[in-house]
Amino acid sequence: MSGKETFLFAKWPVEVHRRNFRRSVSIYLYPNKPIKVVAAKSTSQKVIVDFLMAKKDWIEKNFLKFSEIAEKFPDKKIKAYENFPFLGKERKLKVVITLNKKPFVSVTEENLLLHIPRNQWSANSLLEEHPTALKEIRHFYKREAVTFLSERLEYWSAQMGLRPSQVKFREQRTRWGSCSSKKSINLNWRLIVFAQEIIDYVIVHELAHLQHMDHSNKFWSLVETHIGNYKEIMKSLKESQYLVEFLSEQN
Repeated sequence: MSGKETFLFAKWPVEVHRRNFRRSVSIYLYPNKPIKVVAAKSTSQKVIVDFLMAKKDWIEKNFLKFSEIAEKFPDKKIKAYENFPFLGKERKLKVVITLNKKPFVSVTEENLLLHIPRNQWSANSLLEEHPTALKEIRHFYKREAVTFLSERLEYWSAQMGLRPSQVKFREQRTRWGSCSSKKSINLNWRLIVFAQEIIDYVIVHELAHLQHMDHSNKFWSLVETHIGNYKEIMKSLKESQYLVEFLSEQN
């Protein structure tokens, strides 16, 4: 059994999620969302508030960081002339009419094309937002990612002489890739927004784990053998990681 309750702490809304057999209090912060607190059913609100008070400076710091990120990476509007990153290049969204019965997305060297069926077209189609087209945009990015990442994985597997037992493409919030003890590799399909050098680094990183499951000197030496500037690429990835947020499903 679990429950949820809400209250205001300082200037922030809080959601408390109750769990059976929970021994500790945990808090989770997300942009544009209430503070999430997970606690036992028996934990009093006073204990929760005291815990939040002890973390107040940390909460303030993180919400300030979220504000800075939002300013640097503003929300995307699905409308004509909005810029969308794809394979490391910003491409303007162009809304075009199609004879197809369903909307779909394609790409050119300069543009991301949102094809709107004739029966859904109106005089304002070039001016209005198309929020429901997020589904088609996500489908396009994922489809392209599976194809492109598979090609790069095949290339680097041959170069390194390392092959995973299985490859899966997932959508993860905080991880770009992972490798299991069973030699299975997961890749975050949202990597497709980044330049090829970033994608190649992530793939080489995960393939290197097939030989070294830790982050030892031998592991990093293997990565550097194939990606000599991996440190610069890691920094670039960290600085631009929020570019993928527009691909998140709307709640």
